[in-house]
Amino acid sequence: MADDLHAPGGGSAATVRRVGVAVGLLLMAGLALLLQQDRQARVAAAHRQSLALASGVDRLLHYGLRNLERALKGIAADAATWKSAAPDQRDLLLAAAIEGVAARQPELHSIVLVDAQGNALSEGEGDPGFPQWRDGGGDGLAVGPLRAGGEGEWWLSLAVRHEPGRWLLARLRTAELERMIRGLDTGARGHVTILDAQGVLLARVPSGEAGPFTGQRAPLPPSLRTGGRTGLERGVSPFDGVERARGFSAASGFDLVVAAGISIDDALAGWHRLLGIAALLALLYWIGLAYLVRRLGLAERAHAGLIEELEAQADWLDQAQRAASTGVWRIESDGEHARMSPHTALMYGLDPRDGVYPLSDVFGAMHEEDRPRVQEEFRRTVEAGVPYLSEHRVVLPDGSVRWVTARGGIAGGDGRTGPRITGTVVDVTDRHLARARVARAEAQFRALFERNPLPFWVFDEETLRFLAVNDAAARAYGYDVDEFLSMTILDIRPQDEAPQVVETIRSRRPGTETDGVWTHQRRDGSRFTARVFSSSIEFNGRPARLVLAEDISDRIAYERELAWRATHDPTTGLQTVASLIGELDAMSLRDSRVRYAVAFVRLREMERLAPTLGQRISEKLLRGIAARVEALGRDYGMAGYWPGQSFVVVTLDPSRLPALMAALEAMVNAPVELEGGAHPIEASIGIAEGPEAGEAAEQVVGHAALAAIQAWREQVPTLSYDRTMAVQAAERLVLARRIRTALDQEEFELHFQPIQRLSDGRIVALEALLRWRQGEGYVPPDVFIPLAEASGLIVPIGRWTLEQAARAHVRLAECGLADVAIAVNVSPVQLLADNVLATIDDLRRRHAIPRGALHVELTESVLLRRPQVARMRMLELRVAGVRISIDDFGTGFSSMAYLRNLPLDYVKIDRAFVRDVHVDPRNASICRAMFALARGLDLGTIAEGVESADELAWLRANGCDQAQGYHIGRPVPLEQVIGLIRAAA
Repeated sequence: MADDLHAPGGGSAATVRRVGVAVGLLLMAGLALLLQQDRQARVAAAHRQSLALASGVDRLLHYGLRNLERALKGIAADAATWKSAAPDQRDLLLAAAIEGVAARQPELHSIVLVDAQGNALSEGEGDPGFPQWRDGGGDGLAVGPLRAGGEGEWWLSLAVRHEPGRWLLARLRTAELERMIRGLDTGARGHVTILDAQGVLLARVPSGEAGPFTGQRAPLPPSLRTGGRTGLERGVSPFDGVERARGFSAASGFDLVVAAGISIDDALAGWHRLLGIAALLALLYWIGLAYLVRRLGLAERAHAGLIEELEAQADWLDQAQRAASTGVWRIESDGEHARMSPHTALMYGLDPRDGVYPLSDVFGAMHEEDRPRVQEEFRRTVEAGVPYLSEHRVVLPDGSVRWVTARGGIAGGDGRTGPRITGTVVDVTDRHLARARVARAEAQFRALFERNPLPFWVFDEETLRFLAVNDAAARAYGYDVDEFLSMTILDIRPQDEAPQVVETIRSRRPGTETDGVWTHQRRDGSRFTARVFSSSIEFNGRPARLVLAEDISDRIAYERELAWRATHDPTTGLQTVASLIGELDAMSLRDSRVRYAVAFVRLREMERLAPTLGQRISEKLLRGIAARVEALGRDYGMAGYWPGQSFVVVTLDPSRLPALMAALEAMVNAPVELEGGAHPIEASIGIAEGPEAGEAAEQVVGHAALAAIQAWREQVPTLSYDRTMAVQAAERLVLARRIRTALDQEEFELHFQPIQRLSDGRIVALEALLRWRQGEGYVPPDVFIPLAEASGLIVPIGRWTLEQAARAHVRLAECGLADVAIAVNVSPVQLLADNVLATIDDLRRRHAIPRGALHVELTESVLLRRPQVARMRMLELRVAGVRISIDDFGTGFSSMAYLRNLPLDYVKIDRAFVRDVHVDPRNASICRAMFALARGLDLGTIAEGVESADELAWLRANGCDQAQGYHIGRPVPLEQVIGLIRAAA
């Protein structure tokens, strides 16, 4: 019947709707395609216009910069002519030419002649950053970075090579670039922009409402970054947020890029009008179609409403059965079949389409354990008319089991068929599963509770009495379970914490989960730290707390030990300096007026104790000193240990600094008593106060350390910090880094000072003196030589010096001066750490240098470091034919022993004794004694620092063998000294 109701006129509105929608969609698709093509054509036109603008401006820029390049190269060409034609007036003519070009080119702010470093050689300002960009244009015009001038003006740096080592530096006003691009037709929101090769904006027209953007950086398209000359892209401007079609051109031959942009909104202005018209037509079409479909639909809905009313009744019943998982059944009149609703049939695993089923099939679907019972209950209902109620299991075809409850009873009948039995079936599987889950959860909780290796209990939140405990709790606390259940939670906590425990429990919100670390107490009174996890539960109908406790005493002790090790030195037990600095900074944060004084104690010669006395004695000595320092720290404020045998003591009251220094001096002066005797302490102490404004504790401690290092160098016990120490330390670090590259960059030179034999006035030797050239001057040797020795770089420098000295002697031999020896100063570090003999043997073999051609000059300090090794090395050199001199004789720790026992050839008398020797009787007496001593030991004498004819005459008259000094000749390059020797001959 329902089908008959649906048939007349059915589908007319739907058909009209489908056809109308299909036609409308085709029309809309065609219209959208036309609009899209028109839009793409307009955007492509905008791209072509922007590229044409960029290329045109790029050509203008090329011509402008080429004219400037020619003008600057013209100056260079004229200067080359003046160099030969009018060399005396060259600078004036050059200045006039620069001024003339600057006057004819108003777009130029200035033109300056600069050197390779950007220093101005003519009137005007140089450019310190010039070396970084000057070669960007090769021999042509080089474009440099943008610079800000005064009063909002910007300049673009340009340079042309003038002559070797000189350039003409011009500054182009960016206003000229703006004038070049002003007035171009870019539309209402278009722009033309000139940028450099790195994307820095040089000029932009229009500048925009946000103000000028000169100097800001904009991204360039990938095609230009990979060497392309043009590029196109579409994007939103980072300066004004306008989306544009942009064209880029970099074909000018200079490191500049021109960008032009046409606003997408301007390009699509006409397209938007077309879009509006198309949208209006589409709207009218859809409104008409909707009206037609609506009229047809009203008629169809009136017809369908009648059908829906009938179907709703059946659907409600079906939904109710589905929602309640309920079905209905009835026993047919034959008593052998049952009629079932589809839901009932599905519950018993039967085909819901059949409707009527044999009772044997129904009973056969039941679980075999339940089937006899259910059949007996059904028989009693049929025979006695009692209500039928049965809960049993059904085994479905897939093997799954469902629980159902079946109800029924006599529902009337007639005399022919007998009583009818009908009823309902409800699926109660979920209820049975829930019961099983609850039972499983209870069993699992009981197993978890009882077998948990950690203490577990439940206590009443009101009475605080234990309601349940596990065996682990009994073992951990020393009580049995029955004792636990007679106690309260307060019995396992220290008595003094009872009020806090009660307050914590009473203030805890119901239903919350908490954890914390508490102190618990065992039956024997011992205490331990426990981490407690608890949660609110309901136990036997009362609010209770479920608690899990874990003994973390060992972990807490371990964490405390780790925390201590993180802030203390394990050997001395003192706080580390890093931790001490952190505490001082925290004090300064709490109170900016805090001041303190720091004493940095730097022990001397400690590194020799371990190899000499053993590691154990060395550590005992260190701990003994640390105990004294720790006591001072307790008395005055704080103390810490700096790895490397240094200590830091801080007095938080700077007025107590004198007392602290007296205590430190007393500590240093008192030897440490250890097994094997008393061990003296040698230390240098640096002092610093602070902090100053903006200064951290690390800087104050660093200042004290610098002062201690300076005290060690000056061999004084105590020294206060001043700012010159930091400056000197920084300069030494910079100079030490520069020494490392000096050899590679060929900054070292050898100058040679002649040594004259006084008996006949001949030059018999040249002393090779190391010089370090820096720019136009030289670094003094007494500045860089100690740094080179301290860093070990003196060894490669010494090898280089010997190599250059050997080459110098080869040059002397070529000039007929092979009998002139070369004397080289050898550092004690080089003599003791390097194989000087092997180096000299290699030089003699490669350069064919004869014996005696090389002399070695040593200072007395070499004999104090490792005298036995030094004597052996000197003997090896002497056997190899190398003459040996002791330099600066008389100023150090001169000893008759080494003059007697060492293989020496000469002693060099220091300038301090030669100065004014002809008029100073003291110096004269000393020199005569030295001459006599040397003659007695068969040694030659060389007087240093001879600066007058009178001094030279006295030395000659009193038996000095050789002399050198400014009066005889200053240290000069080799070729100059060769000329001096030839002139003297």
